[in-house]
Amino acid sequence: MRALAALLVLCASSCELFQPPAATPPSPWAELEAAQFGGLRNVSKCGAVWFGGGITGPDVELAYRRGVRNILDLGFPDEEPDFDLGRACFEHGIDLYDLGLLGAEALTDRNADEALDLFRDEDHHPLLVVCGTGSNSATFFALWRALDHQMPLEEAIEEARRAGMRPGPLEAFIRAQHERISRAES
Repeated sequence: MRALAALLVLCASSCELFQPPAATPPSPWAELEAAQFGGLRNVSKCGAVWFGGGITGPDVELAYRRGVRNILDLGFPDEEPDFDLGRACFEHGIDLYDLGLLGAEALTDRNADEALDLFRDEDHHPLLVVCGTGSNSATFFALWRALDHQMPLEEAIEEARRAGMRPGPLEAFIRAQHERISRAES
């Protein structure tokens, strides 16, 4: 009888020792989803914000059908689409915001502030953010994630890399802007 009692105690204590790990709590930021959006490349979606690269005329029509009424163009001069994006947006009643970016080394505080204003203003959602390849779109998206979604900066940068951001000056831009804006907001 003692042997059976000891065995039961041993089994009970063993069960306590081998409990499955506790489930990790969900992250406080919204999940980034790989997505499809017509002919766009490197497309991701988070909530009501889509971003990617290589917009075409049919993509503007698709944006309209999906309820997008605002497009943020973050392309560099050498990434101009092969159609008149402004005219296509006008024809579909979509507001186009072109920040006039000049290059990765020429990004400014104003560029960051203007892009963040659009990301943050839910009256502009759903929002489609585009550039030539998806790299610039992912860059500004990462900055927004780190600042407004409380995502750790390095995780936001890694997420942007996976979404198509090129390394180098764009990463440095995110870090510098994150520091500048975080300091100003504290």
